[in-house]
Amino acid sequence: MDKNISEAVELLYKGAKMLAQHCVDCKMPLFEYEGKVICPSCKREFKIDKNGNAIPIERKEVEKKDATKCEGKDVEKKVEDIKNEIKNIKIEDDKSKYAQAEEILRSKLLYVISRIGECKSIECLHNLVDLALKIVELIERIEKI
Repeated sequence: MDKNISEAVELLYKGAKMLAQHCVDCKMPLFEYEGKVICPSCKREFKIDKNGNAIPIERKEVEKKDATKCEGKDVEKKVEDIKNEIKNIKIEDDKSKYAQAEEILRSKLLYVISRIGECKSIECLHNLVDLALKIVELIERIEKI
């Protein structure tokens, strides 16, 4: 619970407004930040209906909306480009295959990390952090081989 409170406090420091509505899942207060209503604990986005009720927005809706919105650049297209680049590696031998893959993943990780500072929405940040974590996991798997 302390982590959830820390997340809420962090939002307040950033200028978010705590709302009277609560998350339908974890019962934490909802916050309005950068034009969005979010739960600091679940990281879910909500919309407030005309009666003042908090209605969760489906995660797929948020991801679709944010993938094309993130600083006007298509993050999903970048992810596909990275996947295709990895698939198209010319392989000399098994060791060089893994070394090449690791080198590409490290360069892509640096690119993703550099984009994190440009995010203006929580969803954009969430997508890029998830991608960075997946890349780190792949690098760690390659290193074990």
